[in-house]
Amino acid sequence: TITSTEVFRLNQESGGLTIVDVREPEEFLEIASPLAENYPLSTFEVGDFAKKHDKKSQIFMLCKSGKRSMKIAQILESAGYESVFNIEGGMMAWEASGLSVVHES
Repeated sequence: TITSTEVFRLNQESGGLTIVDVREPEEFLEIASPLAENYPLSTFEVGDFAKKHDKKSQIFMLCKSGKRSMKIAQILESAGYESVFNIEGGMMAWEASGLSVVHES
């Protein structure tokens, strides 16, 4: 696991991090990290994910509290992804840390 503030710092230093939010689309639209892309747990397919993301790249997983993202992180690790990190506390921790968020307009 990694904290949301550590992920934000890494992004500031190197940019271009792959942050994957596995919440459902309506949750993602309600509030999200502007750095995240949405891959809902309910429709998540490793094969589709692999078309866009290399197994050697760092992947940071996010959901509301960290439980759903941990599930997908474990699936990706089983599929051969080498650097998968679950963001501790999910969007709740991200927002509580004062990091930037976007809301549905």
